[in-house]
Amino acid sequence: MKKIFFLVIIGVFSMSFQNIEAQQMRQIQPGQRGYRPPPKPRTERYIELKDAYEETKKMLPKCVEKFNLDDFKKEILKNILVENFEAKNVVIGDKDSSHESRTKRIIEIDKKFYQDLTLILTSEEIEAFKLMDFTETRKEKKKRKKKKS
Repeated sequence: MKKIFFLVIIGVFSMSFQNIEAQQMRQIQPGQRGYRPPPKPRTERYIELKDAYEETKKMLPKCVEKFNLDDFKKEILKNILVENFEAKNVVIGDKDSSHESRTKRIIEIDKKFYQDLTLILTSEEIEAFKLMDFTETRKEKKKRKKKKS
């Protein structure tokens, strides 16, 4: 009888301690005062405005080297790039419109940009342009800084 009573008391204590763990003591639970749900992750990417002339300075030498452009085509490409970045900055800077409308307008700007590129580049070169990586490496950044000073 004592053994059965002792086992029942141990069972009751072990069940009560399981409930304490399930309630996560010291944390505010949903429904309690002061509960704040975790923030929802935003699926849209953050796009920041870019300086059109700085971006053009980064992209233009790589394009001239890859496509062997003469001075006339180089100036045309420079103007096309500047127009493209300025048009995108206008769309990105417009916070009143919805995300979907901004993405549609950016896609339209890209289509116009690639149409303008057909003036100086062939279709194979345009495909190569789409695949080019224009991010600067550390060495290129150092060279650019040395040229400035």
